[in-house]
Amino acid sequence: MKKIKTYISFSISSILCIALTGCAQRQTQETLSTVETYPLPTADIIVEDSNKSIPIVIEQTIVPDIYQYTDEANTQVIRQGRYTLVNTSPEDGQKYLLEQMVTVNMTPKKNRPMTATVEQGLKTTLAGTGLNLCYGSAFNQTSSLFSLPLPKIHHQFGPIKLREALQMLAGPAYYVTLNDITRTVCFKTRERPVEIEKKRLEIISTTTKTEVINE
Repeated sequence: MKKIKTYISFSISSILCIALTGCAQRQTQETLSTVETYPLPTADIIVEDSNKSIPIVIEQTIVPDIYQYTDEANTQVIRQGRYTLVNTSPEDGQKYLLEQMVTVNMTPKKNRPMTATVEQGLKTTLAGTGLNLCYGSAFNQTSSLFSLPLPKIHHQFGPIKLREALQMLAGPAYYVTLNDITRTVCFKTRERPVEIEKKRLEIISTTTKTEVINE
């Protein structure tokens, strides 16, 4: 009888252990199923959405355009000081760089001898004007011009318009070109030489003469 009771008690304890183990496993599974998980932090990577529309930048044209429309009758003038009137419109030299006035003085100090080339004279004239002397393919046509000695009469001149100064320094065998995008000035040889004597006669014939009549 003792053996039977012992066996029965052992069986009951075994069943209780199995039941408790199963409950613990269920609780563990339920606990794991309810735990919230979070992904590991990643590097900042920006992914562009291909379906996202790209914003369109609408450019507006500024009007009125000083290069398209000029009305001298509507020139604005403001008073600066008691007796001073100032024009608020841009001058021709400010709108068109070749129209600006330049003054050049390349005379050496203390009567020192100076040997300058036409290229140096052109660079000195263009200094501070916002324009540069072009090279490249155009230099092949003007290499002989640039290497010539600068005439002494061209060491000092002005005030004079920039375009006239450049034409004067280059001489009648070349004409001046301007690239507004790169703001470079080039010189090219004329296809036909300028008839200097004919031009002089035209200037003389168009000169107005004034006669004073004594009463």
